[in-house]
Order: sequence, then C-alpha cells, then structure tokens
Amino acid sequence: MERIRASIEAGAPDTSVDELIAELHPADLAEIIDALDPEERADFFRRIPAALRAETLTEVGEGAWPALLESVKEQDVHELFEELELDDAADILAELPSEDARQILERIEPEESREIAALMRYDEESAGGVMTTELVSVSQDLAADEAILAVRLRGREVSDFYTVYVVDEDERLVGTLGLQGLILADGRTPVSEIMDRDVIRVRPTVDQEEVARMIAKYNLISIPVVDEFERLLGRITVDDVIDIIEAETTEDLFRLSGVHQEEEAHASALEIVRSRTPWLLVTLGTSGLGALVVAQYESTIQRLAFIAVFMPVIAAMAGNSAIQATTVAVRKLALAGAPTRPGRSLWREIGAGFVIGGLVALLLAVAGGIWQGSARVGLVVGASMWLAIGLGATWGAAFPLLLDRIGLDPAVSSSVFLTTMTDMLSFLLILGSASYFLLHWL
Repeated sequence: MERIRASIEAGAPDTSVDELIAELHPADLAEIIDALDPEERADFFRRIPAALRAETLTEVGEGAWPALLESVKEQDVHELFEELELDDAADILAELPSEDARQILERIEPEESREIAALMRYDEESAGGVMTTELVSVSQDLAADEAILAVRLRGREVSDFYTVYVVDEDERLVGTLGLQGLILADGRTPVSEIMDRDVIRVRPTVDQEEVARMIAKYNLISIPVVDEFERLLGRITVDDVIDIIEAETTEDLFRLSGVHQEEEAHASALEIVRSRTPWLLVTLGTSGLGALVVAQYESTIQRLAFIAVFMPVIAAMAGNSAIQATTVAVRKLALAGAPTRPGRSLWREIGAGFVIGGLVALLLAVAGGIWQGSARVGLVVGASMWLAIGLGATWGAAFPLLLDRIGLDPAVSSSVFLTTMTDMLSFLLILGSASYFLLHWL
C-alpha cells in the first residue's frame, strides 16, 4: 500500500509497481481500491491490466462502480462488460445512471444485452436479481455420449459449472446431472435414466436470504431458478450465496447500530452527520419517555436518594438481558426464517430470563440490604431487578417475532425501541416499588 500510494502521489509511471499490481489477485486489488481515498481509486484502477479489471470490478464495493467506470476510456468500458458474467454486469449497470447503462447495453452483443436487460428487471435482492443465465443444459432425449458432446460445446462459454441441467422440449427443468455420473455412465444410456429428478429449485421472486438458507440447508453447490411454468431461467451459485450472506450480515449490523446501510468508510463528515442524525434524534425523543417516568417520582428520589444508585444498574441489566434474548431470536429468524413453533422458543427465553434474573436479584438484594441496613430495601431492589431482567428478556424475545410476523425487519428491535422499553420498565419498577413499599410503609 505504501508503494502504491507513493506512486499515485508521484503521478509518474513506476514499472516495478505496475508489475506488482499485475501479479495480485483481483480480490486483493479490490481490497486496495476500497482502502484508497476516492480521488486515488480512479488512477489505481486505470493501472490495473485490462485482463484483471472485470473481475476486480465485481469484487469492489458497489458504491465505487460509477467512479471507476468513469475513469477508463469508453471503449475499455464496453470491452470490460464483455468480460463480465451476466449477473455481475446487470448488478453494475443497475447502479449507473439510466442513460449510461443504455449506451453500454447498445454496444454489447445483442444476445447478451437482452439477457442483461432481462436480469435488471428483477429486484436486486431477489433470486432473479442474483442469478446468472449462463449455465449448461441438455435435452432429456439425448444419450449419455451425446450429452457429453453437448456439455463440451456449451461449457466453453460457461465458467465454473458442476451441474448439468436436464430440460424437456419446452425448456422445462426435469432433472440434473452430476459431471461424474455423466462421464461414468454407459454412452448409450438415455439421460432420462441417469438424471436426478428430485431437484431443489426456486422462483425468481424469492428473497435472496431465503435462497442462501436453502443452499446451506441442502448443501448445494448451485440452485436452479425456474418460472411459474417450470422453465429454466438461470442458476445461483455458491459464490453468489457467500456475497448474499455478507450483504445481509452487513445490513443487519448497520441496522442494529442505527447506521445507514450505505454509509462507507470514506464518507465525508457531512455525509456521516446526515446519515446518523435522524436515528439520534429518534433516540433523543424516545429517551424522553424514560425521563418522564423518572420525573413522576421526583419526590421519591429526593426522600430516598440512594434509590438513584440502583436505577442505572437495574436498567443496564434489563437492557443486557433484552439484547441477549433478541440476538438469539434474530439469529434464529436469519437462519431458518419464521420458526414453526415460536411459542416454545419464546417461553424458553422467558423462563431463562426469570431464572437468571432471580440469581442476579438475590445478589443485589443482599448487597442493597447490607448497605442500607434494611431487609425491606434489599427486597425492593431485588424484586425490581428480578422483574426487570425477566420482562426485559420477554420483550427482547417477543419483539423480533412480532416484527417478523407483520413483515418488518426484526433487526431494528435491538436499537431504539428495545432500549427505550427496558429503561422505562426498569425505572418504573424500582421507583414505583420504592415509592409504595419504602415510603408508604415507613
């Protein structure tokens, strides 16, 4: 990186650096691009050999695509798109201004242009949006030796295929062939006798996260995409699934922290302010609800000042219990979708929350009672802690399931709403209990 940055700043050709760049893997080149400042990326991308540019472009963050394409000559852009796989080309074109995308499509081979345009019509986070139409298929009417010849012919234009799809005369998917089984079969055996008819498949409208779950569940290398008439449209490969998992995980992490998904490492201070301020304002507003609860018990705090010591402790423990429960719930939803028996999972979290709350509450009750020299104080703070942790776990486990049931992203439950509810609940429990059992009974 030091040598590359120095060469870029010098603005002069450096043969040794160019040789170093040519020896790097496209994934490493993409990592360098993402680490460079925006004004340095264009110069570096131009120095990448043409043979490596296409694959490097697919590896970089999508936010950098428009600027990188603007940095190379128009003819180089069209040649670059000729090298891209169709699904990658569709993803990149979708990020460009519509006029630029149209001009590029007009310069590409007509057949490829039509296929790319067809892919761009699907939602980018659906199976249709991530699939590629480049695949190898054979007719079920062929014999094994004829199918091998067809695979050799069609396979020259397809990269990284391990499964051959078998279709009927209407291009409907009827089975699959493993390369090993096809090669080892007797040459005169009909394909229909050696193919596997039990094929896991998806519709183009299925969410990409569901596709990732299916490939992981059934240990697939690729999964075919078919339309409502079972006609073969394309395939989704395991390398696409890795990208899907990374994208979905990144999205959830951003949402958990209340940061905009598209905020990049090199965003300006103003862009960061614009991205984060709305969430902080929402947090400010919801935090005011907790403050209102505290304000209702101002006289209690004045007469029992020691209660203020327990308030942040109980709120923190309730919040932590809720975060633990909601993390488990969101993780289960991410791995398996909506659970078939959500009640069992919910009751398990509730039970665990109240048991853990009881153990922690016992310690706090003993400590509080000894500190104030009053068993009643110990009972009040202990009971408040027990209920706060138990109810926090209940809220943390139930809210993601509720959001998923109504069609919202469960990941947002661990940010503003979770904290607000546990704070309000904790303050209400400790202050209300202290007001009733310590003041009224004194």
